[in-house]
Amino acid sequence: MKLDCRNLDCPIPVLRTKEALEEMEEGILDVELNTLSSIENVKRFIKSQGLFFEEKKLGSRHIVLSIVKGYECAIEPQEDKKNSISTSEALRATQISQIAKERQDAKRFYSLLLGGIISAILASTCCLAPLLFLLFGVSVGSLSFLQYFSPYHNYFSVGAIGIVGWLWFDWYSKRKDKVACATSLCKNYTLYLSIGTIFVIVMVSYPLWVGYLFS
Repeated sequence: MKLDCRNLDCPIPVLRTKEALEEMEEGILDVELNTLSSIENVKRFIKSQGLFFEEKKLGSRHIVLSIVKGYECAIEPQEDKKNSISTSEALRATQISQIAKERQDAKRFYSLLLGGIISAILASTCCLAPLLFLLFGVSVGSLSFLQYFSPYHNYFSVGAIGIVGWLWFDWYSKRKDKVACATSLCKNYTLYLSIGTIFVIVMVSYPLWVGYLFS
């Protein structure tokens, strides 16, 4: 089903998209938009409905949003032409949903991993100033504010280790359900997480071996 919402002022594109989705029991709705406000508002509406969509750019501000509704049941192979078209649409809907889910997972992964790295850095602040002075000649006095985080070393350490541990658990628990990867993160998940894990381990354990480094 196609919906042309070009050159329409908000909230008309959102209202027409809502009406079209309500009329559909199951399928893919292609909404054509060419204004920044309508694009953002329709996207916001789609997300509020818990639906997945694919964005196809036709120009700088000219796009088509392919919105998936339904297709929660298993797809059974069909032989006749009509059912073949239906199955083809269902497969496309499944692909759009998979990519959208992987992008959501990617945002969550990067946010959590960044949080773990920041926690690991804060866990090492008790001894970070001497290292920065040794490597870059940064004044130790200018880094005195880092000492405020020292009493919370254990909390930051547990937080950092807990985050990377959960990310590894999440990966192994979902790995058996992975049929194919559509994003770079999915294909390189273990590589990115391994690098982050090594960094966290080094920073969290830094106060334990820093004395040997300077001696």
